[in-house]
Amino acid sequence: MKDSRTWMVLSLFITCLISAFALSQIYNLTLPQIEYQRNVAGLKAAFGTVMPEADRFEPATPDSSVWLAFKGETRIGSIIKTAKQGYGGPVPVTAGVDLQGRIVAIKVASAAEGLKETPGLGLKATEPEFRDQFRGKTAAEIRLTKDGGTIQAITGATITSRAVTDGVRETLEKYREMLILQQEPDSEQ
Repeated sequence: MKDSRTWMVLSLFITCLISAFALSQIYNLTLPQIEYQRNVAGLKAAFGTVMPEADRFEPATPDSSVWLAFKGETRIGSIIKTAKQGYGGPVPVTAGVDLQGRIVAIKVASAAEGLKETPGLGLKATEPEFRDQFRGKTAAEIRLTKDGGTIQAITGATITSRAVTDGVRETLEKYREMLILQQEPDSEQ
């Protein structure tokens, strides 16, 4: 009787050990693909928000901070990603830019996506009232009103507001040549 119990326990233990090893190997094989799919799905969702007309995106920089946006085979703009230091940590922002260098839309990461700003204050950067101020603006216009620009800061969250505006403006300036294919005609001609 004792031998049969020992054998059952030993066989159950060996079965569990083999199953755990097999599952860990399958997990290790599929993990890169799972991470890739998770990242691509997140990127496509954010990119679709800031450049809704686009149906295809290609990375333009090795660090993936600039992506080119296409509709069919025609390039319609670019996507920039930035994360400037805010009050509670980096403030991740994704912005769509048309071929004239004007903002189409921006998306500030939510708390679930890593934004660590103060609830009720800094998290207001994710709301349309703040984000919509960027629509149609160029790098020169993207500054807080108190810094001579056109963006109204969030009351009580100037650091977060400045992180968003400075991050978008600095990234636009850094990649200006890559982002803008078509210059507006010179007014002097």
